[in-house]
Amino acid sequence: MPIQYFYSEPDNVLCVKIKVPVVLAEDEVQVIVDNIAALPELAQKIDHIDARLNNFEARPIFVHEDGNRWISTIEQEGWERFGWHFTEHRLPVVKKVLVSGTLHKQIYYVDKNDTVKHVGEDIPFAKDVTLDVAQPVVNEEDVVIQLHHKMIDMRWELRRGSRLQQTGIMIFQVKVVEERQIFVQVCPQLDRKCARGVNLLKDGSFDVWGTNTTPVFWGAGNVLRYNSGALLGNIPNVEASLFQSIDRQGNIVPTAEYRLCFDVEEVPGFREVLGGTASFNLTAELLFYDIYGNLVNGETRSWNAGQITDNAFTNFCFNATAPEEAREALVRFIFEPNALNTSAVVIDNVKLECMRVQNQYYEQFTQG
Repeated sequence: MPIQYFYSEPDNVLCVKIKVPVVLAEDEVQVIVDNIAALPELAQKIDHIDARLNNFEARPIFVHEDGNRWISTIEQEGWERFGWHFTEHRLPVVKKVLVSGTLHKQIYYVDKNDTVKHVGEDIPFAKDVTLDVAQPVVNEEDVVIQLHHKMIDMRWELRRGSRLQQTGIMIFQVKVVEERQIFVQVCPQLDRKCARGVNLLKDGSFDVWGTNTTPVFWGAGNVLRYNSGALLGNIPNVEASLFQSIDRQGNIVPTAEYRLCFDVEEVPGFREVLGGTASFNLTAELLFYDIYGNLVNGETRSWNAGQITDNAFTNFCFNATAPEEAREALVRFIFEPNALNTSAVVIDNVKLECMRVQNQYYEQFTQG
């Protein structure tokens, strides 16, 4: 289990404790190795020299100084968060880096018979590099030296046929790196998850009711429990509504595209009205709100009585994209009848699903 915690600023944010390499110092190091080699026989010329580094390593050299000298640096960087307290310890400081290794060479030469031969040679070396600015560290055991861009340039001069004057120039980049544990904020990117295939609405099939007119997870007005769904228009000539809100804990993700789907059927002649007929509009809304509850965007679709099938469910779907500032959403159905309306509608199997995030980042959840 990773070390992590939540805090609000003002959104919920996930922080995780991680270990990261912190570059304390970097410098270019040049090491020159001169030597004279005696070839095993007379040579006409040197064809070429191949060189590589063996047993190459670098290590920091520490001294311990009074922490008071570094108080301003410590206060600026907030080192107590890394676990070091200058009032309790003397401060380890890295001032130098010691590099060492072996320059391995293969010398290819042309003998008196015009045959190319080679002979090997190993030249050990060591050099200490003083950093321009001494660097305090939290823990000596977490400090390593990284070596980059290693290059070797070989120069030579053949003297008296068998004595070979050589100069090897090695150039590489040295980085002093300390592994430090810090807390990092991994949101909002971690919040940008798109739970595909998951219904973000509670009880979209209307199985749970407090009373016959009150579904537990939905707000409702002029609604009746009817067979397997929610009937809007218990009193057919009075407006009805059915709604549910989804906050960011329910995976409302900025820039995500959402799809709202539902089944709907018309119940003709649900209540008799003198001179009445089927005359109503059904509106479905998917609306997005910011953290302060302000409406920022949404999609609305409407159907009249002639567009909804009598006594048989039809599935309708539409998409809406949450803007960058979206934090909550509202799914709402509004039944708007005329004064002489006699029909009602039944809503069932309502599903709100995240389809994709525009920045191509999402986490896919597997359903069990």
